[in-house]
Amino acid sequence: MSTAPTSPSTKIPVGNDHLATLLKLGQQLNSSLELRQVLDTTIEQVIGFLGAERGFVLLVDLESGRVWGEAVYNIQKAALEETLSNAEGQNTAEISRTIIETVLHDKKPLCTMNAMEDPRFAMRESVQFSNLRSVVCIPLIAQGQLLGIIYLDNRLKTSVFTEQHLAMLSAFGLQASIAIENARLYDNLRRSLEERIHLQEELHIQETKRLALEEASRMKSDFIGFVAHELRNPLTTIRGYVQTILADKDHTLDEETKNEFYESIEADSDRLLDLINELLDTSRLEAGRSLTLSAKAVDLKSLLGKLVRRHRYYKFYTQNHTLELEYASDAPETIEADEDKLSQIFSNILSNAIKYSPDGGMIKVSVIPTGDGAVIVRIRDSGIGLTAEQCSRLFRQYERIERDDIKNIPGTGLGLHLVKHLVELHHGEISVESLQGEGSTFIVRLPVSQNA
Repeated sequence: MSTAPTSPSTKIPVGNDHLATLLKLGQQLNSSLELRQVLDTTIEQVIGFLGAERGFVLLVDLESGRVWGEAVYNIQKAALEETLSNAEGQNTAEISRTIIETVLHDKKPLCTMNAMEDPRFAMRESVQFSNLRSVVCIPLIAQGQLLGIIYLDNRLKTSVFTEQHLAMLSAFGLQASIAIENARLYDNLRRSLEERIHLQEELHIQETKRLALEEASRMKSDFIGFVAHELRNPLTTIRGYVQTILADKDHTLDEETKNEFYESIEADSDRLLDLINELLDTSRLEAGRSLTLSAKAVDLKSLLGKLVRRHRYYKFYTQNHTLELEYASDAPETIEADEDKLSQIFSNILSNAIKYSPDGGMIKVSVIPTGDGAVIVRIRDSGIGLTAEQCSRLFRQYERIERDDIKNIPGTGLGLHLVKHLVELHHGEISVESLQGEGSTFIVRLPVSQNA
């Protein structure tokens, strides 16, 4: 028994029960804008109310015309894809490609009660091989465009699908087409938004990299300028004193003046050596090579006293500053440390205290014991001070505080970063207390013994 193709002009009455079912199915179908969920809901619903054995939804690419299965029931998706794409006619999915191709071409619904006896399909090898009996297939059309098809079959029974079922499925297909089109539009919109967001993120990353490179280039240029400035100033002072001494052919300079010149030359020479050591140590750290300590007994009181005297003669910055050392009577005079690195630590902090203090400011170095095998060295200045946020960034590499009142004060941005590393290398700690406009206090805590 077979049926002829349904005429598009044929009107099949649909009962109230079927209308209620159709309305319910449509509501479930339109409850989501996710394409996969819409397709899965579509095949589940039509399988349920038509009593089909198997079924699937095929989609059509509107641009290329490619057809593929997206929602399947009781059929292996891989087998369906292989059958649809196989040019040699292999039919591992056991479906009727003829029925599918007819509906895709004519864009009209098609129903057969027994494909094996239907003269349109009985001679097809795939039909006989697959024992196809009841088959129904409808196109999914929205705004005149073919979106795909719904295919249902039953290989065991004949006359499973009636003309009323075909009318119901066609009506449902209209709703499914709209839902699929909406889901496709939503999916396209979502992908478009995701691509736009991804593009914006890429642009943001590229812009961030560009700005970072510009900032790195600026910092490099500033760094070179700061280093040149820091090297030139002591050299200028040294050269000036040496030329003055050499020009004194008549020996008019008294011994006290000469000694002051010598003290200044030594101070600026030490400053140059400190800066060179600072650059070398920083370069070593950036290359991934660790710094090592050559620890021995160091006369901390003598070392700090020498640094205080030296910085009194550091002529470029020291103008009417008062430097004072206060060493507690119960503080140990010697500690176990690397003398050169200890000198770097406190020389750097003292230099900063002088540079960032107004003329005539007081810089006070005080040493007290902690009572638990350590000493604390405080270096307090009466300078411009820092905000809490600036203090939090102070020990970062290349960090320089951007403020109008200090923009003309040179510096590499390396000193305090290296100081922190050297203090921690001694198993010590460094911190800063400061208020803007009220000076700063650097606090260095060092163990008396490195084996403690």
